[in-house]
Amino acid sequence: MKVPKHLGRYKVREMIAKGGMGKIYRASDELIGRDVAIKIVDTSEKAWPESTSDIIRRQFEQEMRISGQLSHHTFVTIYDAGTQDSLHYLVMELLEGVTLNRIIAGHGPKLDMKHKLEILIQVGNALDYSHQRGIIHRDIKPSNIMLMSNGQAKVMDFGVAYAAEESELNLKEEDTGVIGGTPYYMSPEQINHESLDGRSDLFSLAVVAYELLTGKRPFTAENRFALYERILRVEPKPVKEMNPAIPDKIAATITLCLNKDASLRLRSCKAFADQLDEIVHENFFASDGEAITNETLKILRQYRESFSFFFDLDNSQIYRLLQVCQTRDYKKGDVIFEEGSIAREMYLLLSGAVRISRGRHEKGSILILTLRRGEVFGEMGIIDGGPRSATATAETDCRVLALHQVSLLRCDDHTAGKLYRNLSNILSSKLRVTSARLDQFSSQPNL
Repeated sequence: MKVPKHLGRYKVREMIAKGGMGKIYRASDELIGRDVAIKIVDTSEKAWPESTSDIIRRQFEQEMRISGQLSHHTFVTIYDAGTQDSLHYLVMELLEGVTLNRIIAGHGPKLDMKHKLEILIQVGNALDYSHQRGIIHRDIKPSNIMLMSNGQAKVMDFGVAYAAEESELNLKEEDTGVIGGTPYYMSPEQINHESLDGRSDLFSLAVVAYELLTGKRPFTAENRFALYERILRVEPKPVKEMNPAIPDKIAATITLCLNKDASLRLRSCKAFADQLDEIVHENFFASDGEAITNETLKILRQYRESFSFFFDLDNSQIYRLLQVCQTRDYKKGDVIFEEGSIAREMYLLLSGAVRISRGRHEKGSILILTLRRGEVFGEMGIIDGGPRSATATAETDCRVLALHQVSLLRCDDHTAGKLYRNLSNILSSKLRVTSARLDQFSSQPNL
């Protein structure tokens, strides 16, 4: 494929990846001055049938429309699409990371068991977000999952995604004529051309989990027909037999989601992520911080009215919440979390002060606000689990109450509902303060 130096306003540079139907290049968006990735397919190649050009155009349009429905930090952002002569191209976020297939092959960072499970949890939650909007990915595999340097997982390539009937998109199989999926990772219902829902992606994710944790695919064969037969009729070797170090509960969860019958799997990718999350963090209280003490209870009782986080929780609900929290002490200058890190926890400041800052310039970070006793911070770690947008540093020696994202799974629905409502009130108030503060910064000429 001959690629010109420019496609539209994009200056094409070196190739960074290639797939079955195209290649991906690094490029520069000369209009707004940022680096991007461009997926390019040349439909003039003689190997393609005559209908391929139209199929690829509609496939790119579909990926653009689907990506517009999926604004989520775990999905690759699509910016633009276009055609130049026989070249069709898709412009997207440029990722700096390594795909899971390279990690599995030993060409990436060595990950421990917990880190691998954290990736699966992120992907499970991302797919649930997609499924809630009626979008089935249909091609979940290690090469479509990238791990960023900050630990964030990114799900890529919605080129063969399927819009279910409940989706707002009017996209169906016949719109592209493309059958989605990569044989090793296809669900039985994909192979049988049956109606799909999120449990098909769940099967594919369980195949990825099996391979990521054992280093081997659960289904292999010499040809595609034999491979399909194994997926449809043969049980893979037990996960524990392949890797005895995998915890029993994890092995059981993966095995359950590899069931041939979709109705016998877990109900959703969210259930899969939640189950892994609980298993990963079942020793949260014993291993990562101090358990709730009588001293902490005394503090909470003394200052309860000033803690809006506990607004309208009765004594029994507060007690149950405290069973899934930790107390942690930080010295002045300690970093509690950094901008860009993956958020999984939120904090209630029991004593001392915490500085929230953002960005950097020649004089150091920009102070957003300083928090005092009773205030909540890091709450987006509970709400969406995305990258941190600011850094939290202990302004003085301080003590915090830490609540992990998985902890709310252990609360009853009534208590969790109250906490989410109180968090939304806190977040709304904080956003108003932050917006006003940023307006002040924007007016300073040296920033």
